Amino acid sequence: MIKRLGIFGGAFDPVHEGHTQSLKYISDLKIIDEIQVIPNYASPHNKDIQTDAKHRLEMLEIALKELKNIKLNDIELKNNTKSYTYETLKYLKDIYPEKHLSLIIGLDSLHSFTTWKNWKNILSLCSLLVLERKLDGSYRLNKDLENQISSDYDDFFSGHGKILILKNDLINISSTEVKLRLKNNENLTGLVDDQVLEYISNKSLYKN
Repeated sequence: MIKRLGIFGGAFDPVHEGHTQSLKYISDLKIIDEIQVIPNYASPHNKDIQTDAKHRLEMLEIALKELKNIKLNDIELKNNTKSYTYETLKYLKDIYPEKHLSLIIGLDSLHSFTTWKNWKNILSLCSLLVLERKLDGSYRLNKDLENQISSDYDDFFSGHGKILILKNDLINISSTEVKLRLKNNENLTGLVDDQVLEYISNKSLYKN
């Protein structure tokens, strides 16, 4: 029975090894029973999404097919509009009232978290599982968030509103960088799944 559910959202435009390595890393820790990957229809952070939902979903299916306990959830794609994290979590909490929800984000997202719509309400519905990564410049974490940082798994899963920062050696790449390399016909070996690259080529995506 699934008691701990991880939520991993994003545009995935396109999905790359940074995404899949992060998912595998958390899955291998065996602290989460299932992770649901939820692609945005439109980004709540006003990022420009180049590729339509159908292609992004296909690429995710290709990239995630070997990963166990990882499920695709197209709830936001079906909405056909901009979805906010709070709304999605509220929907999931209604479906899974007894489950502990962990929202999986990067350290950059943690530092901007207080700019998210209804961020305090988000913390009433889930905890934040944060993947540490190198950031350019210096950042100070909001005091309210700093006070919620857990030192161990037991504390983190004891309730919602907690923050756990996971140190890791994961690849640091963005979809923006991938798109730029695709546009310039640069090598993406090791950065994007070979079958995803083949799909991108066959469908002539990210040419402009």
